[in-house]
Formats: sequence, C-alpha cells, structure tokens
Amino acid sequence: MADAGSDSDRLDPLSHHKPEDRPAVVLNWLQQGHERFLQGHSLHPHSTRERMQAVIEGQHPLAAVLGCADSRVPVELLFDSGFGDLFVVRNAGTMSTTAAIASLEYAVGHLDVPLIVVLGHEGCGAVSAALHPELLLTPSLSQVVGQLRMELLQYGDHLSLEESCRRHTLNLVHSSVLLTDRLRAGHLAVVAGYYDLHSSRIEWMGDVKPVRYRGAGER
Repeated sequence: MADAGSDSDRLDPLSHHKPEDRPAVVLNWLQQGHERFLQGHSLHPHSTRERMQAVIEGQHPLAAVLGCADSRVPVELLFDSGFGDLFVVRNAGTMSTTAAIASLEYAVGHLDVPLIVVLGHEGCGAVSAALHPELLLTPSLSQVVGQLRMELLQYGDHLSLEESCRRHTLNLVHSSVLLTDRLRAGHLAVVAGYYDLHSSRIEWMGDVKPVRYRGAGER
C-alpha cells in the first residue's frame, strides 16, 4: 500500500516542480500508472462521483495522449488514471490531422499540459490499410489512409506491418508553431510509445524532436 506522502505525489505530481522539470515528472507518473496496470495493482484514482463533480468547473489534465480509436487500446486504463487526469485525442491510425493538432494545441496552450504521448499500437487497422493500396475504401477512409501512406513512404515501401506501426508513432506533424516553441523552450515533451496487444506493455520509443529549419546563410 502507498503511504500518504506518495499518494499525494501521485495525485498531484507537479505541485513542487519547475516548468522545465514537469515533462519528465509527468512521464514518470504515467509510467508508474502503467506498471501498476501491468502488475494487476491498478488503483483506479479519480474514478468516484465526487471526482466527477470536482472537475465540472474546470480541467487540469497532467498529460495529453494522441492515440488510436481502436477499442483494444483504452488509454485511461493503461495509465491507471481517472476523470480529469488525461486529455485524450483518438482517431483511426493515431493520425496527426488538423483537428488532432488543434486539440493538442488547446491542451498545451490553454490547459498548460507539459507532455504529449503519441501512442501507436500493434496490428493497427489503418496502418495495415495504408500498406495495401488495392483496398476499396470510402472517400473519408481513403483520405485518412492516403495521408498515412504518404507519411510511411519516407521510410521506403518495404516495411512490415509491425515496423510501420512503430515508425508511425514518430511522425507527429511539425506544423504547429505553438508546440514547436514549447518544445524548444523545454516546457513541453512529445514522447512516442508503442502498445503491444499481446503483452499489454507500452514500449517507450523516445522523444519526438522539433524540426530545426536552417536560417539565412546556414548550410
């Protein structure tokens, strides 16, 4: 059983940390929650009706997660979190669409979230479809899968499904000035993860770095 001190830190891990330390603190908090889930010791924090009432007036999530809409990847359960803890954006294929980026900008710019997790997973149906251009899809699905296919082509055209699912998590679109500025200032981290359906474990694949554009006169 956790003592009162560690319980307090778990529920409010950012209370005594500098802005530049917050991304690492929150990542550690997520990893601890996931380890509890794996060990079958989930605490299900912030899951009561009282917590629901407490967040009515406003939300203060600790992290944002861009994940897949796949029903086998329940984000809040994987991180042993509850109401108001995570700002979750989900769509088919963990796509960095305009709507997804705008949602993440809101989480970072208005809710002051210090960490974004881009969570891909094993056996993603959208990624599989991107590897099979012969499939007949609806116009909307074709648009999504086509964008995903273009992102994967930068790695060549011979990737396996597993390799494609892993590489795709590193492809958060760098089209947001807000996210890029926060990344460069050290007040935001974007971390890629890969969820294995068989083991239920998240493999952490490292930080997604902002693109550095050359200035005038640079070669």
